[in-house]
Amino acid sequence: MLGAIWNDDKLMSIIAGFFFALAMVLLGYACVQWVINRPVFELRRIELRGDVDRINLIGFQSQVVPQVRGSFFSANLQNIRRLVEAQPWVRKASIQRAWPNGLRIQIEEHSPLATWGESRLINTFGEVFSANLAEAGDERNLAELSGPVGSEAMVANMYVKASERLKTLGMWPERIELSDRYGWSMDTDTGLHIELGREQENFSIDQKMERLLKLYPRIEQEVMPKIVSIDLRYPRGVAIKGDRMAALKVNNAASVKLN
Repeated sequence: MLGAIWNDDKLMSIIAGFFFALAMVLLGYACVQWVINRPVFELRRIELRGDVDRINLIGFQSQVVPQVRGSFFSANLQNIRRLVEAQPWVRKASIQRAWPNGLRIQIEEHSPLATWGESRLINTFGEVFSANLAEAGDERNLAELSGPVGSEAMVANMYVKASERLKTLGMWPERIELSDRYGWSMDTDTGLHIELGREQENFSIDQKMERLLKLYPRIEQEVMPKIVSIDLRYPRGVAIKGDRMAALKVNNAASVKLN
């Protein structure tokens, strides 16, 4: 049988052509490997761009750079992206090759909205992340948010909406909590505690907030100058606690107003 193959000129021409093509492929592969492994293409620089104000370069240098492997051609950009996004304050990163021996990393930092729980932060996208709280700026300007697992975006959205609404009353929600039963409560920077309770079919959280905006000024002016807490969980009324007596200053003299 082999003799028949050796003596078949057409078949032998095909076999010879196959081995020649295979040799060319292997030779080309060897040449490519030789070129891409030249020292000139070894990664020597990493350029950080974008939001880098809070990026700890010392930590980046010690935790990310030693794990970057390969050359300009062989570096695994997806692995490098995951390494970068694991760093504090990095929300997203995109990696590009920079000819002939570098990487260009575009970074989007977390923008802190508030604290979450006791030790973490939540960003403006409603995503919880871990970072040094001292690097977030003035902690006194960050509200405290908390809620069940999976409710982070919902609580962040509530904070943004409540901030805008309470602004009309000269207040700011410095604490918002969503309970395990999904009942809302908040404390303002003026010391007011607000109970909103759960979303109800005929009495939504938005309706409760609108009732607060409408009733609070009237209660403060006509009933109780110093309101400590207000409970808006009841469809037909509100419960308030506070002090009916308020001290006022008139022409540098102290007076007392009784209601």
